[in-house]
Amino acid sequence: MPYAALVERTVPVPRKKLYALLADFGGIGKIMGDAVESCVLEGEGIGSIRRVKAKGSPDVLAERLDAAVDGLLISYSLVGPSSLPLEYYNAVVTLRDAPGGATTIEWGSNWFPKGAPEDSVRRMLIGLYSAIIEQLVAAAK
Repeated sequence: MPYAALVERTVPVPRKKLYALLADFGGIGKIMGDAVESCVLEGEGIGSIRRVKAKGSPDVLAERLDAAVDGLLISYSLVGPSSLPLEYYNAVVTLRDAPGGATTIEWGSNWFPKGAPEDSVRRMLIGLYSAIIEQLVAAAK
């Protein structure tokens, strides 16, 4: 099944470095810096919940870690209420080795729009994934 929103980029960072940052599920602030006001992790491993408050947002988003395949994949879902214009959100981040020690990142998600046009939600998520990937690369260096 194709993703409703997808960003694919090849970046000059080894896969294991990127995966280490992503696998630190409660450490989203290490990637996003000042954009994250707070992040509280409840539990460990698969099924853990991170509660993230982005700077300037009224929401604390609850995201559940659904899958983690060492070095290759992270999957998470939005759980609980939010003011985001979507529902039933699930994202999958895959990492593949690319030539020269680089990594291809594929960040995709499926969801249903809620109170906004589907294309508007798609553009919002593509912008978010692109920004996170840039921050992820900066954090990995």
